[in-house]
Amino acid sequence: MNTLPEIQSNSGRNHFPAAPPVFTGNAPKDRRPTRPLTVLLLLLLVLPVARGNQLPSIAVSDFTCDQRTVLTRGLPDMLAEALVHSGRFEVYEREKLHTIMREQGLQASGFVDPQTSVSLGSLAGVHYILTGKITDYGIETRDFRGYGVSTRTMFYRLKATARIVDVKTGRLLFSKTDGVEEKVTESLGLRVGDTTMDARLAEQLAVKLIKALLETDSFKPAGESAAPLVSASITSTPGRADVEVDGVFYGNAGGALKLPAGLRLITVSLPGYETWSKKVLVQEGLTINTALARKADARIEIKAE
Repeated sequence: MNTLPEIQSNSGRNHFPAAPPVFTGNAPKDRRPTRPLTVLLLLLLVLPVARGNQLPSIAVSDFTCDQRTVLTRGLPDMLAEALVHSGRFEVYEREKLHTIMREQGLQASGFVDPQTSVSLGSLAGVHYILTGKITDYGIETRDFRGYGVSTRTMFYRLKATARIVDVKTGRLLFSKTDGVEEKVTESLGLRVGDTTMDARLAEQLAVKLIKALLETDSFKPAGESAAPLVSASITSTPGRADVEVDGVFYGNAGGALKLPAGLRLITVSLPGYETWSKKVLVQEGLTINTALARKADARIEIKAE
């Protein structure tokens, strides 16, 4: 049985969903009226689609995760569905991809082994392969007791990195790490054991990852010219932080980088430190020096006297 990892509450008891999520895409009656996938489909209506009959083909592999979870298949399923609706790609059938992997004895290890991604994509006969890893997945319980009040709050979280590799060249074209979190209290309609939470988190995360992908210059439709690349210098303290432009990884801080010109969202991040992010007009000779603050412990514990 696949469940969320257990994190002990202040009261010393564990409270977690007892059943794995079902990826039906249907909301229970008490779900919020705003559907993430509905929002994504509306977004796709206003984004330009690929022109002509020749669409680039893409296969979406299962994700990896250090924990057992059905989301290693559920999240890629949602990403593949969104790519179909985008009109930008010919999406290779996921079941056929699973058959190839079984026949070739391949594991969903493309995230850590780019060569595996290239081999899998070549066998499927596609232009691109999308792989990924779920990097954070869990639930935290926080109890408050005091002043005659007893409250339990649940924090569900999901974070993943998606990558797209060009099968022909082996070049990494897209890399995006993003996450979502849901806060639930017992006073809301959802109970602590709600089994739809995984699907809700996966939907929200799929929306964010696909939106970033479709806005990337590498995957804009033919006829939309890509922005010219200009030289820029970005440094960070501590050094070697990741530099992303509009959700795409361009290198590490501390050296000269080639970045797309124009108004861009530049993000500088390093594990354990607060992320630096700002809209910047990128032009030749741009210099940015960032100082990243160490993250404070996010856990808050309130104990009743």
